[in-house]
Amino acid sequence: MTIQVESDLKDILIKFDQKLDKLDQKIDEVKGDVNDLKISMVEIKKDNQRLEEKIDSTSKRLEEKIDNNYHSLEEKINTTSLRLEEKIDTTEEKIDSTSKRLEEKIDSTSKRLEEKIDSNAQNLTDNIQNLGKRVDNAEFINRGIFVGLILTILGGFAKFLGLIGNP
Repeated sequence: MTIQVESDLKDILIKFDQKLDKLDQKIDEVKGDVNDLKISMVEIKKDNQRLEEKIDSTSKRLEEKIDNNYHSLEEKINTTSLRLEEKIDTTEEKIDSTSKRLEEKIDSTSKRLEEKIDSNAQNLTDNIQNLGKRVDNAEFINRGIFVGLILTILGGFAKFLGLIGNP
């Protein structure tokens, strides 16, 4: 029995050694996997860091471009605004000068028209006075003719009645 126990013990120890060897192999495999994972993690960290650096540099370049574009756009807006203000000012000046010229023309035309109206009114007044004189003359002549006609009729009537003799 001792032999058998020894052989059983030997078998058990061999099996135990085999199991330990397998366990060592598995631990070595796990260590290798862990090392591979660590290496992968380091590579991922490096890649991550490179990506972050690229993102930062790209972000900085974009910010610079945006700033430059903003400043150039702001300058363009300012220059355009100044040009527009100048054009508006010149247009206002042109409008003012045109308005003044129009007012002067209107004033001069108005004065000429008033003068013409006054002269026409004076001419009409003179014409009316002349017509009044003509009418007065015509009335005087008509009265003279009417008086002469009445005297002739009365003279003819008196002769007809025999009041006046034949000469």
